[in-house]
Amino acid sequence: MPHYLTKNRLTQNLCRIGLLSILALSPNAFSQQQPGTASGNDVSTESFQDWEVRCQRNAENPAPCAMSQLITQPDSDQPMMRVILDYPPQIDDPAMSFFVPLGVSLAPGLQLRVDNNEPIQFPYQVCQEQGCRADIPIEPSMLQQLRSGNTATLSMIGPRGDRMDLDISLIGFTDASNRIAP
Repeated sequence: MPHYLTKNRLTQNLCRIGLLSILALSPNAFSQQQPGTASGNDVSTESFQDWEVRCQRNAENPAPCAMSQLITQPDSDQPMMRVILDYPPQIDDPAMSFFVPLGVSLAPGLQLRVDNNEPIQFPYQVCQEQGCRADIPIEPSMLQQLRSGNTATLSMIGPRGDRMDLDISLIGFTDASNRIAP
């Protein structure tokens, strides 16, 4: 059963999500470039079990880092989703972004559940040729759930109205999130 936010809580989250839409311009969070290909920047990559941390190094700013995981179809290794967590300068808490393929039903949005905890419902921000993006601010209680959990499940509605659940491994999440923490 979907979790519905109270009006006050929904308004607060929509304001935060509005700030997160600015992240589309944030190269450190959403860069899909391979290490070493950023113009004028060096990108270092570290693996933390199922999570990858990328940090851009340049002379002007400290190394902004983001952690990500690519979720593939088990039978074909075809990419299904990329999840990214970083600390955007616009808000106090970290933010998690989900990049999913086109063809999902947008109206119901997405739902994130960590292990058997209460799920969080949130909307998509934008769909482009490459797919659809949804962002969610991660409050301290959710960050703790992610750090102590085993699996997070992202649920969405497919083009035929069927529920699709994608599991996100949390193996290595704590170490990776500690690595990127400000």
